[in-house]
Amino acid sequence: METKIRGLPNAYAIIGVVCLTSILVCNIIIVNNAKGKLFSDIEQVTTTEYGLLLGTTPQTRIGRRQNQFFKFRIEAAEHLYKARKIKHILISGDENSLDGVNEVECMKDSLIAHGVDTNDIILDGKGFRTLDAVVRAVKVFNIHSFVVISQRFHNERAIYLTEYLGLEVHDIKGYNAADPTSKMALMTYVREYFARVKVFVDILTGKEPATYEKGE
Repeated sequence: METKIRGLPNAYAIIGVVCLTSILVCNIIIVNNAKGKLFSDIEQVTTTEYGLLLGTTPQTRIGRRQNQFFKFRIEAAEHLYKARKIKHILISGDENSLDGVNEVECMKDSLIAHGVDTNDIILDGKGFRTLDAVVRAVKVFNIHSFVVISQRFHNERAIYLTEYLGLEVHDIKGYNAADPTSKMALMTYVREYFARVKVFVDILTGKEPATYEKGE
């Protein structure tokens, strides 16, 4: 029994090293794949008919404060649209998120308030996860080329998923919204490293969205 107890720290250390290595490797692969496909300068973005705006809530779940991720994504989509870099915006998010908020409707209302024509906005309330958003953009809405609109870390992951899920796509790129710098935002950045490991689990297991049905 004593021998087994002594061996536990070594086992935990090995597990820790494996987990850390997996996180680092997954991160490196996703970052490298996005090189040359992400843009923060709007002048460098080539014109594309569709922008895929990834959803989030207008307020943070903790503290009910203004969600800077939401604010900056709306601003990025507005800039692309008004610069005529995109003609239509597909908003993909959760129509009934954990706090009961309809992400896509909130984003639509905000875009309209920023001068985007409602006729140029398409809603997909079944974009529960990033994987759902990119797969449904292609398979449900028949969009095979688009610019992803979100923060850089999110765009990197979305582009990797789009390109390695076997979807029929071409010229996929991302436009980077500004990155929030609050302490609360730090939680999102930390969680992202684990989400990147999940990317490879989803691809290896053939994970698919719950439904492809349009207009549910």
